[in-house]
Amino acid sequence: MSTPSAAAPRPSGWAFWLRPDVLIAVGAIVLLLPASIAALVQLGVPVDTAPTVVVAALLALLLAAPLLAVRHPVAGFAVATAVMALLAVLPPAVAVSAALYPSGVGYLLCLGQVASRSPRLWTLVAWGSGILGAGLIALTTLEFVSGVPADAGLRMGAFAGLAAAVTAAAAVGLLLRARRTQAEERTQARVRQAIDDERMRISRDLHDVVAHSMTVMIAQADVARALLRDDPVRADAALATVADTGREALRGMRSVVRTDPDAARAPAPTLDDLPALVDAIRSPVCEVALEERGARLPLPVPAVVAVHRVVQEGLTNAVRHARHPVRIDVVLEWADAELRATVTDDGGAGPAEAGLGTGAGLIGLAERVESVGGMLAAGPVRPRGWVLAARIPVVVPDRKGAA
Repeated sequence: MSTPSAAAPRPSGWAFWLRPDVLIAVGAIVLLLPASIAALVQLGVPVDTAPTVVVAALLALLLAAPLLAVRHPVAGFAVATAVMALLAVLPPAVAVSAALYPSGVGYLLCLGQVASRSPRLWTLVAWGSGILGAGLIALTTLEFVSGVPADAGLRMGAFAGLAAAVTAAAAVGLLLRARRTQAEERTQARVRQAIDDERMRISRDLHDVVAHSMTVMIAQADVARALLRDDPVRADAALATVADTGREALRGMRSVVRTDPDAARAPAPTLDDLPALVDAIRSPVCEVALEERGARLPLPVPAVVAVHRVVQEGLTNAVRHARHPVRIDVVLEWADAELRATVTDDGGAGPAEAGLGTGAGLIGLAERVESVGGMLAAGPVRPRGWVLAARIPVVVPDRKGAA
């Protein structure tokens, strides 16, 4: 089954006249029409006779047909086919009729437009009609050569040459169609990839914001509920953490989905934000320790964000998947031109019964760490607990002190 190609664009003004196919059509008129008229005159037809005027008009119309075919390929080809048929059946002044003049290139240009931009069925019809036209010209326009009837060999040679020209025009059009289709497919693939990347970014950022914030809010709400009667001060502090975390999560979600076009996106986190991240998790039933070893080295912003997300995910998973009380150790170690970030928990009082996670967080986190040249590993530790570890390369200053 033939399928129509994409509709051709319809530029106007200078944009239309600067199209390559339009320039080729105009160039053919400028170059081939004078050559065809000159051939008509030189072959012995008086310039003041009516047949000369008719043939000259047909030659001009044949070369103008490609301009029509630029926007209407089938209509332009129909005009060119009709003109070629008239030129083929008109009685020739000499051995070769006007159907074989240089203006015949206009017919080939129209055929190429049909093959390039029309349904494949029309391409087959146009090619078939061109082959039939080649046979008609070979039979009717080679009556005499130097006063001698044309033999079968000459007619077969003329037919083969004309058929080859028709086939070449159709093949070029099909090639242009294939190249345009490939370009469109590449463009669509880039658009789809951009959409997928944006969806992945939104999904990953929403997970980073929502999952961590909801985990903190649930944990602190549980603490507040447990201490509400016995220790109202700590319960109030836990509820304050819930409120602050909720507001921060709301700001983060607005930043991710950009619901407020006038609001700037939230600034990228830094390593100095890690203590606040730890403090939000810390509670009477969750002990968290943050330790940084070694001297800091220059770290690109994407790598800093990756480190922040590693610590965030490690804290979230430790609180989500282990029953309180639990201890979490966060260690940042600068060594060997890399930063090693580990988040280890002691397993708490056992695994949590509520399965709030889907595992997608670790997948997105691994992609983020790998995007900055690092590696991520996660797994159980003995005798109990879980560890999340990342190794991220850093920018080492050269001998002159430049990063």
